[in-house]
Amino acid sequence: MSQSTRSFDSAKGPDEPFDINVDDATFARLGRWTREYGDIIPIQPDQRKSAAFVLNHPDPIRHVLIGNHKNYAKGVGFERVKMLLGNGIIVSDGDFWRSQRRMIQPAFHRKIIAAQASMMVRCNQAKLADWRKKAEQGQTVNLTEEMSELSLEVVLRSLFSDDLDALMDAEGANPFAMLVEDVTRDLKLAMKFRALTRLVAAMMAKRREESRIEHDFLSLLMETRDKDTAQPMSDKALIDEVMTIIVAGHETTAGTLNWAWYLLSQHSDVECALHAEVDAIAGDGPGFDDLPALRYTRQIIDESLRLYPPVWLFSSKAIHLDVLPTPDGPVEIPAGADLFLCPYLLHRDPRFWDEADGFNPSRFSDSSNRERNRDVYFPFSLGSRRCIGEFFSLVDMQLHLGLLARHLTLQHVPGKPVDIEPHINLRARHSIQMLPILRTS
Repeated sequence: MSQSTRSFDSAKGPDEPFDINVDDATFARLGRWTREYGDIIPIQPDQRKSAAFVLNHPDPIRHVLIGNHKNYAKGVGFERVKMLLGNGIIVSDGDFWRSQRRMIQPAFHRKIIAAQASMMVRCNQAKLADWRKKAEQGQTVNLTEEMSELSLEVVLRSLFSDDLDALMDAEGANPFAMLVEDVTRDLKLAMKFRALTRLVAAMMAKRREESRIEHDFLSLLMETRDKDTAQPMSDKALIDEVMTIIVAGHETTAGTLNWAWYLLSQHSDVECALHAEVDAIAGDGPGFDDLPALRYTRQIIDESLRLYPPVWLFSSKAIHLDVLPTPDGPVEIPAGADLFLCPYLLHRDPRFWDEADGFNPSRFSDSSNRERNRDVYFPFSLGSRRCIGEFFSLVDMQLHLGLLARHLTLQHVPGKPVDIEPHINLRARHSIQMLPILRTS
């Protein structure tokens, strides 16, 4: 260790032993500790054995996620996620993860997503028709639940296309609807969800029997081959990736749209600017080719993701000893240490954001993006672990807001407090109720 490098035990942190998890207790403590301590906070473990650190500055975060990412494996806290998703790319590590990532990546190419856009539009047109009817009848909508239902349908149709309808006919309902109806993500839900793998396996078997290839993610994953071995994914690995896409894909979009609509209802100036932009789109509504014209719509989504990142806490584990850069000098991190990165807190750090708790989509204009340290914003993570479905989700959200905001505005219906539930995903603690109102111009 060089003379200028601080040992990890010289950094300041809380005295109380504590194990960081995705829960209310951790959320409250991290907010307090971030205000009290520096850019790297050592946390004494309670039940765990490894040293733990919270990173609160873009320099060490970039080092962990990009600069020396090969020295870091998946961290603690993925036990519940693994029960739900199996060994998909969110959970897997090492050579297996790299092979899976390489094989999955082509399925999320821009051209593939563009081909999915017409399906996204159809799903959103159905939602628009439903909200129009409710607006005419003065009925409220459970925004939180309906965004989850809509996002789930889009993800399922991107995976299974028309086979989804056949599946629902055979089962009598959408078997994946449990993800909307039960948000606990506990062991009981995980077991019920994993039981649905039999349906995916049956669908794959039928496509093989019929020599049928569809224009959807499932067929793309079935046809992909490892570039080194020329081998396909095993059925177990493929099904784990499908289950991962279903959960991670729909929850990210659902949560972000839930917060975006609520924020719009509280900021009439932003809503007016959104209306001006979407009204300028020619034809009945935006499609994939109109996305470049929906720049402010995208800024609204980016700002919603800044204030309410779906994954509010990332974790990594140091494989070997490392030295992290900070503005106060390098800090040595021992092998085996657990590192925690909280985009929710960094996204609201007043050192990097003016009026950090305010809703201001213009902060994501092209000029502001060029001036800002790009590593202070990472709702989809950074580097090699950056979310593979980011572009899919952003396209889906832009099309949704672009279409529905042309015809409707949503007015918040006061009731239960609008609060955060910081569990595996950053959810609204209580469902947000909205009154859809038809726009007159």
